[in-house]
Amino acid sequence: MKIKEYQKLIQELSDIELEANSIADSRRILAELNERENIVSELIKRVKKDIRNIELDFLEKKHQINVDYAEGRSSGVISRVRGKSKVKELKKLQEKHDETLESYYAVRYILDELSIQIKNAKEPLNNYIKGRLGGL
Repeated sequence: MKIKEYQKLIQELSDIELEANSIADSRRILAELNERENIVSELIKRVKKDIRNIELDFLEKKHQINVDYAEGRSSGVISRVRGKSKVKELKKLQEKHDETLESYYAVRYILDELSIQIKNAKEPLNNYIKGRLGGL
């Protein structure tokens, strides 16, 4: 999944009204929070998978660059004239890799924080329901 898609979903998941005036409201909000908690958990799994795939793709591309230069496919006068060198290619690949991973790690951090916030939001609602039902 792309970063923009994750960001859009995070925005949607974090937008919820938590004020409850009755037991029914509290139960409805708790159900909504439970659903969102499950979605966040699945998104965390997807981000982890995306990060693994980015790492694998990077290693494959790095290996291919090394193989190309070892076999002489990218060497010679033409490559030197174009300024193409193994070191430059590997450095460019590393920079792109690092930039991409940074974005995914940021999304992962936000999802972890959202998960914590959802768990924290459930406690007062549960206490409200217990308090109201205890008084009946």
